[in-house]
Amino acid sequence: MVETALLLPVAEVLKLFGNNGTLVVKFRPNALAKFRETEPVFAIMDGIPVPFFIATYKIHGNDRAHILFDAIYRETQALEIIGKTLYQTAPVHAPKKSRQKNFEDPSLLIGFSVSDIKLGRLGDVKAFIDWQMNPCLSIRRNNSPETFLVPFQEAFITSIDIKAKHISMSLPEGLLEINV
Repeated sequence: MVETALLLPVAEVLKLFGNNGTLVVKFRPNALAKFRETEPVFAIMDGIPVPFFIATYKIHGNDRAHILFDAIYRETQALEIIGKTLYQTAPVHAPKKSRQKNFEDPSLLIGFSVSDIKLGRLGDVKAFIDWQMNPCLSIRRNNSPETFLVPFQEAFITSIDIKAKHISMSLPEGLLEINV
């Protein structure tokens, strides 16, 4: 789950557009220029950030767009998010160039140790799984034959130390319980 503190408001859902679940959204000032349509938007529902993936997106005017989400196909489903604020995750800033490395071959990460800023050391990378839209690291738990998967997403990576062969991450709460 994405922490609410990592979310930035980008738009408000105004109304329905047609009867197939398409919505009219109004972007906040300067948010349209930073909006990333290939990334999910989140709406807070019952206190939990719920991700919505964009199926179609068309800009109208300076601050509005028509958006159809993957999981919303009917007017009744769309009515649930009218009036909600839409959020996107804050962009992660790249480290300074002296420490930055482009991983054209992510298999170079095999053998790196991995830690979470809250949970501490998680284990060592045993494989890189290149799933489209969701690459993952297979991590062998400390002193155990057990492995688990962690999304290798920029939003979760806090730093990569090439010399120390270490990846530091900030994983969403409850993610590791999914692997059990």
